[in-house]
Amino acid sequence: MRCPNCGFDFTEGYLCPKCGIDTFVFLRTRNLSICLYNEALELAKEMDLSGAAEKLEQSLLFDKNNVQARNLLGLIYCETGKIGDALKHWIVSTSIMKDNNPAVGYMDFLQKNGREMEKYNDAVVMYNQALLYLSHGSDDMAIIQLKKAIDSNPDFIEAYNLLTLCCIDEKNNKRAQHFIDMVLKKDGKNPKALKYSAIINGGSANSLRKKAPRTAESKEEPAQKTVPLKKTDSAPPIPRYKRKEKTAGVLEKKDIISFLLGVASTAIVILVLIMPAINEGKDKTITDLQTKVDNYAGDTQMTPEEVLAMRTELETLQDENKRLRSEETKQANLELLQTAVSQMTDEDYEGCVATLDRIETIGFSEEDLAKYNSMKATAYPKAADSLYTKGKSDFLSNKYPEAKTNLEAALKYAASDNFIDDAYFYLGKIAEHDEDIEQAKTYYQKVITEYPDSNQLLNAQNALKQFAE
Repeated sequence: MRCPNCGFDFTEGYLCPKCGIDTFVFLRTRNLSICLYNEALELAKEMDLSGAAEKLEQSLLFDKNNVQARNLLGLIYCETGKIGDALKHWIVSTSIMKDNNPAVGYMDFLQKNGREMEKYNDAVVMYNQALLYLSHGSDDMAIIQLKKAIDSNPDFIEAYNLLTLCCIDEKNNKRAQHFIDMVLKKDGKNPKALKYSAIINGGSANSLRKKAPRTAESKEEPAQKTVPLKKTDSAPPIPRYKRKEKTAGVLEKKDIISFLLGVASTAIVILVLIMPAINEGKDKTITDLQTKVDNYAGDTQMTPEEVLAMRTELETLQDENKRLRSEETKQANLELLQTAVSQMTDEDYEGCVATLDRIETIGFSEEDLAKYNSMKATAYPKAADSLYTKGKSDFLSNKYPEAKTNLEAALKYAASDNFIDDAYFYLGKIAEHDEDIEQAKTYYQKVITEYPDSNQLLNAQNALKQFAE
């Protein structure tokens, strides 16, 4: 018998005289590792990436030198956005088998795409920043960071899952289900996504897991399902892990980041968390200096030169404090812009325009200013239409205070909408109901003067005639 561990030939028993291993147990564990790898490969073909990853991790527990299991696990981690974990397994794989190892090609390809690597690194930084915001109770800021992370890495499943949890916490189940569907599209039986879906829709996660839809690849001809992958006592074949809907390999649209998830200090952390403390310190210093300058008198021990130096220092500090506060204000406005983007994505146009109204664009780059103006051009008409619909409904239901608020808001955001004349007329009727006759006359006159083709023209004229009688 040849020892499968060291290659020594011996004739009696199962214990290798040279390395001392039990060859029976060794072969048994390696075969179990191979079987688990084959099961994982089948699950990966069915797009059950979470199940496949679990099987591969078990496979490596039985045989840490199973190179093919490590490579496939790396591919799955890469596909689900865990680029750092993927790189870790590929590094170990290449240390075990240096020649003809596809992991070498994976890493070489990824190292040639530095720009995309930065995007995936940014996604991890934003994800960590979201965790920090959540730990401080800033859910809105966390959601913004998670959406940025997804923009940088559309396959970042953990970011989708955390975003789903935030939406559930805000009781926005419709939006949460959208992110759950995004996860299940990539990983058909992701346990977290199924658990969150169960929370939203009722039922158990296990039953949903059983009913999770298969991809087109898993619905191929029955004959293909019945043919098992070859299982041998030797090392398993190199995996051919390809998704049917993609003609290219899984890595051809991916890049890699360092497997150290490192929390780098970013501009947002500095501006949001550190800068306020800096400003407070400078405010105190400025106040102390100003007090000393104000209290200066000729009979003190300070010379005029010392007072002049103090005034110069005071002016320098004031200028620097002003600059820092300007940067802080700019960053706060950029965060509001991201909030507005999120609200418009959720089709919350009324909330979006309210957020846009709070933004000061001083210091915005041309790109940010263009985004701001584009959002206004899109969100204002939609918000105006929504508010007018609410206002009209409230007016017809005799809810005059609510109708007045919504109709006035609709006019604020309306430009050339065809309901403006109607809104003026309804506001005139509300003012008439509130016995504010002069205001009612103003609204009716607007309809007559500015909208001579209005369908409310005759009604407005009749209302003014009644006041004249």
